[in-house]
Amino acid sequence: MERKITIEEKIFYKEDYQIRMLKANNPEGLLKMGGRGMNNSSYYDYDVSGKISMKAMFERSKISSEDIKMFLQDLKITVKEVETFLLNIHCILLDPEYIFYEEGRYFFCYFPLAKQDLWETFHKLTEYFVKQADYQDQECIEMIFMLHKKTMEENYSLEKLMAKCLQKPAKEPEFIEEETQETENEPEPEDYGHLGYDYIGERERGGSIIRETGDFWMPVKHLLDKRRKPKWGDWDGLHIEEEEL
Repeated sequence: MERKITIEEKIFYKEDYQIRMLKANNPEGLLKMGGRGMNNSSYYDYDVSGKISMKAMFERSKISSEDIKMFLQDLKITVKEVETFLLNIHCILLDPEYIFYEEGRYFFCYFPLAKQDLWETFHKLTEYFVKQADYQDQECIEMIFMLHKKTMEENYSLEKLMAKCLQKPAKEPEFIEEETQETENEPEPEDYGHLGYDYIGERERGGSIIRETGDFWMPVKHLLDKRRKPKWGDWDGLHIEEEEL
């Protein structure tokens, strides 16, 4: 049985390019939507068949770190899709009442008449996460409070916050036993200065991490420092940042 929710706005309905674009395509992550006008009001209907709202879902359970990661991954995909179809990312609603879940995926309402800022609404969503978090999940607590704190900063990068939360933990290096005997006539460390790396690290790298010196990475760091760091607000697509938060 088909189930819908409707958002009403007291404004004369006009079918603009956004509605036509959504009808002609099916952007990943967005709920199927149709618009109509009646009595000088606009009505937008969203198909939520088989889905449950985030608000209803977490009235019964607490939010875990995996829930947060899944949500951020799906939001990232949806934002990219919206940009691909030249739609307005600020029309993605981030109220838990308008975010829906089904079979391991989150879906979002695109509301053409929205007058909001995606970064502000995301911060409000983190306040909801703080209230509904599973406080037995240490990773969840750290992630949510980091998101809440960073989103209070002016002009924060949502893109970088997502990348930080979704990055895989670094794999711990496997160490092997170091050789105890040194080669005869082995050169001293200063003889390797021109190679641009840490000689001690070279000697110890039998399965361990090499420790480079600043000289080796200096040209790379210089180039990175000169690069402009865009965010989604620049409307030029997703650019995952290399630098840490």
